[in-house]
Amino acid sequence: MFIVPINSTIDVSKFNSFASEIEKIKGVNTESASSASEEASGFRGILQSLIDNVEKTEAIAAEDAYKLSIGELDDPHTAMINAAKAELTLSTMMQIRNKLLDAYSEVMRINL
Repeated sequence: MFIVPINSTIDVSKFNSFASEIEKIKGVNTESASSASEEASGFRGILQSLIDNVEKTEAIAAEDAYKLSIGELDDPHTAMINAAKAELTLSTMMQIRNKLLDAYSEVMRINL
């Protein structure tokens, strides 16, 4: 199999904005970690920490995919592991959401 190199120019400014978005998400997660511990006792805090965890793992997986595509990542197995973690956290959050919606609909069916 022969790989043909791409000889076109790539607009790097789009990738730089993508990297800044990832850094912004990571910064929000680290700042909200201290406030999340204060709210973790409530139901809302638990759900917010779950959503923050999903966002963090998705950002890490996206960053690894970007680094892998430009050739900065030396170990592609780490990118695959992080992508699997992101997929697992997202599917777990979706299952929790479905259970919450089922519980809500069950409560709404109760006749008083």
